[in-house]
Amino acid sequence: MLDVPNLRMPQNPFAGFGDDLMQRSCDTAGFLRRSASSWFNGRLDTGLYCAKAAAEGSGPESGELGQLARFWYVGLLIKARDLDAGRRVLESAEAGRGGTASDRMTAVEHNVRGSLLFAMGSVDDAMGEISTGLRIAESCGDRSLRPPSYVVLALGALRRADMRACRHFVDKLSDEALLGYFGQAPGAWVAAQAVEARSGVESAASLIAGIVTNPVVLRQLLVSEPAAASWLVRACTKLGAHDLARAAAEESAALAAEQPEFSVIRGSALHAAGLLEQDPAKLHEAADIHPDRWCAASAREDLASLLAVRCSERDRTIRILESVLDAYTAVSATRDSARVVNKLREYGVRRGTTRTVECEGTVRHGLTNTEFAVAELVSQGHTNNEVGRQLFISRHTVAFHLKKVFQKMNITSRVELAAAWKVFS
Repeated sequence: MLDVPNLRMPQNPFAGFGDDLMQRSCDTAGFLRRSASSWFNGRLDTGLYCAKAAAEGSGPESGELGQLARFWYVGLLIKARDLDAGRRVLESAEAGRGGTASDRMTAVEHNVRGSLLFAMGSVDDAMGEISTGLRIAESCGDRSLRPPSYVVLALGALRRADMRACRHFVDKLSDEALLGYFGQAPGAWVAAQAVEARSGVESAASLIAGIVTNPVVLRQLLVSEPAAASWLVRACTKLGAHDLARAAAEESAALAAEQPEFSVIRGSALHAAGLLEQDPAKLHEAADIHPDRWCAASAREDLASLLAVRCSERDRTIRILESVLDAYTAVSATRDSARVVNKLREYGVRRGTTRTVECEGTVRHGLTNTEFAVAELVSQGHTNNEVGRQLFISRHTVAFHLKKVFQKMNITSRVELAAAWKVFS
């Protein structure tokens, strides 16, 4: 069994480095470099310590560098899921700049605020902030915000089951060379999720293996995205790559042992270990301690899946799934909500319907949201089985909606739909 350590009081992450490090890195720029390097190598503790020192040591005279230090600190607080602290520091940074900021810093501010909103579960507001920041960054020729912005926008689209938008942002990430630059392990991960959602986990096998077998990428991902460890274990298990599943879970446990002060890292490690070992107790503990609401709901959903095989746990399984559905709904996770709705239906519990895609404006031909989603995927060449897997509905339901699409669009075949959809898009 994987040994996931108990929580302990935080320790000074500089312990063992010697006093000379503090002497050499007492300025804002030095602390920022140390923070970024530490975070990139999987040490959120040292990264946060240096980020705080950089932020607190920068006054009004430090200008744009001081603003960047404070925004960077907020970003790492978000990674640690200390969202209240992140909000306070962000508000202080906004108040302290005195109403003056370059376009670049304005773009960074929108990006950081959007990341905070996303972590809080306000997906729509988050995507609005991120999009605004991205437009400003592109207008002033700053490419640095593109990858992190595309990651959040792709994840947001995936949660809302807007596969078209998700694919668009993943393509943008591909243009930025996923694994070829600093800090973009999350880009590889969101791309793997999008490929799995569209074509099945087998299609993402090489990308998943590339993430897990690259120690730097794996560590950086696991301290950046609290949902990554459990997703990797789940995906690798589906592929039958049990060695990769264990490697991901073991690295997550190692990070938790190195940095026991972070419940976000420990919760992720417990979730991964619970999945690997099929251990309900670890999944239950992960759900209880995880500070990320979506991740806590995901751990409870996996717990329900384990309990579902026991006839005596039927009522408890239903209660857990209902609480999971409420949690997913609260954080605008449309795609996950649809999956749980279908699980509840298997128990004879109906909780209404969930929209499977978000469409802006009036949809032509009077298509419903579900019909739009079905038409979108069929026009891309997906079979009914593949469409059903992505939308969490049966192939028979897909066929029903597709028939409605044909009637409303006055067409008779998938070929006609593909041709018409190009004009429609």
